[in-house]
Amino acid sequence: MSASITVRNAEQYQTSVWSGGTTTQLFIYPEDGDYKAGSFQVRISSATVELLKSSFTSLPGVKRYLMTLKGHLDMIHGVNTKAELEPYEVDCFDGGMPTVSYGRVTDFNLMLKNGADGRMEAAILEAGESCVLEPEGVFDLLAVYVGEGCICVSEHMVKEGELLLCENWEEALGVQCTGDTAAKLGICKVKTAE
Repeated sequence: MSASITVRNAEQYQTSVWSGGTTTQLFIYPEDGDYKAGSFQVRISSATVELLKSSFTSLPGVKRYLMTLKGHLDMIHGVNTKAELEPYEVDCFDGGMPTVSYGRVTDFNLMLKNGADGRMEAAILEAGESCVLEPEGVFDLLAVYVGEGCICVSEHMVKEGELLLCENWEEALGVQCTGDTAAKLGICKVKTAE
C-alpha cells in the first residue's frame, strides 16, 4: 500500500464543550471510531482549559500524551506524580489515573487505545530550517500539527492550526519551515493495531 498524505483544517474538525473549556477533535482512527463510546485506536485533539483547576476525564485503557501549545500547566497524576509543562513540552500518562491540572492553556493531545501504540514529540524549526521524519520501521501513521508558523511536507503546505496526516507511512518525509518565523510542531508517530 502506498502512503496517503492529506491536510486537515478547521472545516473538518469537530469541536465540543467540556466542563473546563472546549475540545476539538482533529482526527480519529478508525474513521468511524467514536470517542465517547471508546471505540477508537487513535484520537488527536486540541483543547482549551479555561479553568485554573480542572480534573481530567477518566479514560481507563488509554495511553495519553499531552503537550501545551500556549500557557504553563501543572498536572498531578494519582497521589503525587507531578508534571510541569511549558509550551511544546510533552507528558505521557495513563488515562485511567486520576489527573488534576492547574493552569489556563491550549493543549495538543494524542490518545492511544485498543492495541495502538506510539509517541508524541515537539519540534521547533526556525525560518528556512528543515528536518526529516523517519517511520523507524514500526510506525504506520504520522500526524504533524502546526501550532505556529507554516511548513511544507512533500509539496503539501500546512498552515497554523492544520494537521498533516500520512497514513501507510513507510518512507522518510522532509519537513521545511516556509514562513518568516519559527514553525512549532506537535508530531505524533503511531503504530495502529492490525
